[in-house]
Amino acid sequence: MDIKESITAGNAISDGKEFHFWLVGRIDQWCKDNNIPFDEEKFGLRNNNDIELKWGAYKKGDVRENWAACSDMIGMSILLKGNSTFYFRDKDRHNNHHEVRLASEGDYVIWREQVEHSWKMDEDSVFITLRWRSGGSD
Repeated sequence: MDIKESITAGNAISDGKEFHFWLVGRIDQWCKDNNIPFDEEKFGLRNNNDIELKWGAYKKGDVRENWAACSDMIGMSILLKGNSTFYFRDKDRHNNHHEVRLASEGDYVIWREQVEHSWKMDEDSVFITLRWRSGGSD
């Protein structure tokens, strides 16, 4: 195997634009869902069924108006800079909700698959968000 096949490099901001800044994940499926030709060489190691990774850069005052639907994966957002508030609710019991403030570099929040989320940016903020399948440690 050529060493080039073992390495994928790029820029999270420009490379993630096609899929709402999701950079690593089920790119073959995302291409199919969005009518984009899948190019294995172009996407390289970014195409992965076990983990998804998103680069998120938001402006002060940005709000996610709609609740993000549950995923089939555990989610985690890590604050790189900024200040924001995340809102969580149970998908079946909307009155069961919780708020988490991420205000210091390195603050994070992790949520299970059955949780919907929303957020607001209290300052310009940058995040790394990951999703992965549960390892069965319920």
